[in-house]
Amino acid sequence: MAIDLIKILPEYFRPVLEFKEIIKADEAVLAELETNIEQIRKNFYIQTADEATLTQKEMLFDIFASPGETIEYRRQRLLQKYNTIVPFSTDFLRDQLTELFGKDFTLSVDSAACKLEVSVTSSRYGAVDLLYNLLWDVIPAHMEIHANQQVNNYSISNFVLEGLCPAHLCRPYRRLIHGSI
Repeated sequence: MAIDLIKILPEYFRPVLEFKEIIKADEAVLAELETNIEQIRKNFYIQTADEATLTQKEMLFDIFASPGETIEYRRQRLLQKYNTIVPFSTDFLRDQLTELFGKDFTLSVDSAACKLEVSVTSSRYGAVDLLYNLLWDVIPAHMEIHANQQVNNYSISNFVLEGLCPAHLCRPYRRLIHGSI
């Protein structure tokens, strides 16, 4: 909303050339200030934040952007981190998978055997990374995870994470059983 500063001056100062030039300079500074305020307002939200703000927010979670990652992928990863809340449940995991992949996944949980099987069909950029990060953050350490991501009917990754810790207090070591990432 641009304000005409010349109208703020009393009538007898408006025709003076020096005041007109001062007003022009002030209007330019105010226009830049309004632009900066609008960008600050956008940076409050991950969906509209600029790259510098995304980098700052990623540092809060010890996330380092790799070359080639799009801004949208980085936003999705940050939103996933912010939306990860405890306590975790199967319904929570199902909701997160639905948010990330829509209906293109299957999930089965065998709580007696402490096994979780997830299969995702997605050609989205970074889908396997988003899946891996979600599972790493959400799944308790004692659960065995079988995750599979497929694109165009061939398997991109098929890996198993085995929990080596009996409690939620430590994270499991990653061990690739079969397939490739």
